[in-house]
Amino acid sequence: MNSLDLIRMGLKNLLRRKMRSLLTTLGIVIGTISIVVMVSLGLGMKQNVNERMNKWGNMKIVKVYTENGGRHGMRIMRDSSSDNNEDTNVQKKAKIENDDITLMKQIAGVEAVSPVYQTNLNMVAKKFVGQYIQVKGLTLEFMEKYDLDIETGRLLAEDDKNALVFGQRVAYNFSDNQEGGGWWDMYDEETGELKPAKFKPMEYTSMKMSFDWSFGRKQQYRGRGVEENTRPVRPITVKVVGVSASENYEKAEYAYMELNTLMKLRDKYDKMTGYKDYGGKKPKKGFDQAMLYVPNRKHVDNVLKEVRKLGFEASSDTEFIKETESMNNMVQMIFGGIGGVALLVAAIGITNTMVMAIYERRKEIGVMKVIGASLKDIKKLFLFESASIGLFGGVFGVGLSVGLSVIINKIVDGNQSLSRMFQIYSDEADVTLSIIPSWLILLSLVFTTIIGLVSGYLPARKAMKLSALEAIKTD
Repeated sequence: MNSLDLIRMGLKNLLRRKMRSLLTTLGIVIGTISIVVMVSLGLGMKQNVNERMNKWGNMKIVKVYTENGGRHGMRIMRDSSSDNNEDTNVQKKAKIENDDITLMKQIAGVEAVSPVYQTNLNMVAKKFVGQYIQVKGLTLEFMEKYDLDIETGRLLAEDDKNALVFGQRVAYNFSDNQEGGGWWDMYDEETGELKPAKFKPMEYTSMKMSFDWSFGRKQQYRGRGVEENTRPVRPITVKVVGVSASENYEKAEYAYMELNTLMKLRDKYDKMTGYKDYGGKKPKKGFDQAMLYVPNRKHVDNVLKEVRKLGFEASSDTEFIKETESMNNMVQMIFGGIGGVALLVAAIGITNTMVMAIYERRKEIGVMKVIGASLKDIKKLFLFESASIGLFGGVFGVGLSVGLSVIINKIVDGNQSLSRMFQIYSDEADVTLSIIPSWLILLSLVFTTIIGLVSGYLPARKAMKLSALEAIKTD
């Protein structure tokens, strides 16, 4: 018998008992839907978490801070499982000093370390006034690793004097004294899309900057110990040499300056004002924050452990990723197990269907042997029938899974409560919770076909060993 005859005969036999074939296939369909949908939800949640991390954090950065140094946005969720006896016995340090920075550089997997000096200031560029601009001081070496993704201009260089790099959204903190605007006017009221900033920092050859919160204001700022007769401090002339294109919120909201330059300017201002922002007392030396660049995620856990041994708090966005992946994997295992049980029951059903087919077609098998069909042909016929049940079940299961995936995405899209439940934070118009890639479809079809083959193997051997004379005598 040629292959075409086997295929024609196999399909004819399946259609002969339509209801039995349909019910047997239904088990494969249910199992396929359970597994494919659960895997698709896991892939969708993983993608959304990664997108969220790309927006909010950086998985290559380990944040280090003292107990009082996390209040400026450095402190994020820490995995409670990482706490151990080793951490609790370490004496916590009040400041990060240069010796600590040197020790951090020696930790395996760390490529760059920078202390972080963070402050707020006001800036004026002709008619534009920028208030409460958040500025981070970093080393030039670390800034190159920080992936600011410069859109216009360049990164800071060693020969720059009082230069800054703006994050993507810093320009929205500038308002026009005549026309208004600012961060509260960032989005279009009708479309909800981010509008172009009115202030273009690269168009100005210089601008004025001051740590005095009254600078650029029509009325003097009365807070933080400022007296009415406080003599204003001469502003500093600065220049913006680059603007970042990164949409990462941890980068987009800040301006960046070379660490020592920013600290010297701030120290000069504090001396001239009698350290009024610190209650008249000179602050202690050292840093409250630092950042480590760890390009390989495999080293992050060890880096966190070693930093905590030094007496500091440390966190990384990879900890949040691990917690989320662990939760997603647990959900997938539960529902995947349900799908696995459904496929097992379906496999037993295929075996039962094929065994019943042998008893019903004993005479047909006997006639095939008498007219010259080989044992291998009979085996192939029954294996083809069982594999077809698995394949058809997989096709229908995948098709229904794709439809269910579309429905799930439609329901979740625009529903804020469901989006929060599944940890979806997206600025995109279409929210995707369920993702079914082509490899998942192909793998599902191959898997269900293999289940059909395995389930039909024993019945096929039984049909092959059936005596031709006994089969023909059967009424």
